[in-house]
Amino acid sequence: MSMSPFLYTKGVMPLENSMKTPRHFLGLGGVLNQGMAGVTLIYILLGFLGYLKYGEATEGSITLNLPTGEIAAQAVKILIALAVFCTYGLQFYVCLEIGWNSVKGMFTKKPLLSEYAVRTVLVSSSIVLAVAVPTISPFISLIGALCFSILGLIVPAFIEVITFWEKGLGPYRWRLWKNVVVTIFGLMALVFGSYTSIREITKLYTDTPKS
Repeated sequence: MSMSPFLYTKGVMPLENSMKTPRHFLGLGGVLNQGMAGVTLIYILLGFLGYLKYGEATEGSITLNLPTGEIAAQAVKILIALAVFCTYGLQFYVCLEIGWNSVKGMFTKKPLLSEYAVRTVLVSSSIVLAVAVPTISPFISLIGALCFSILGLIVPAFIEVITFWEKGLGPYRWRLWKNVVVTIFGLMALVFGSYTSIREITKLYTDTPKS
């Protein structure tokens, strides 16, 4: 499995090192590929079915399109809330590790209790921010478009090319051509993602409420 150095260092390595058998994390049939394949297929399926049902009226989250008066729709929303509640700690794992490692030197007497307190504060802060700024989603989309395309695709592609430039780029320089393709996709994600997010932000603050 080929992975960008940035994603591997910041996102994968902390999880891999915490596993009982780290070698089962990577690889073609590893935990990472199996999990991401399942998540990707679910997102594709839900996105396709949601757009097929609601078309241009599809909201940022398909749950916003579900009718509030139906029991099945409410059950779906409850199940999604439970799924987020049970998996949020895992999704926030890397951020928590970075935050705790930067302050753990200040808490030497009760490190375990202090770690739990820091984790609780960080998670609660993110939830409070989401509740306090309900229109934050376009800004999150803009940050995602910028950070994912630049730090997740373009920069790692350049790093890999520079790293293997003297050692060799493989037969027919396949690493070079692979990273060229990745960079093109990264630029497309940067341009189109930023354009869409900026347009949503502009629409959010320029549309006047109808009386």
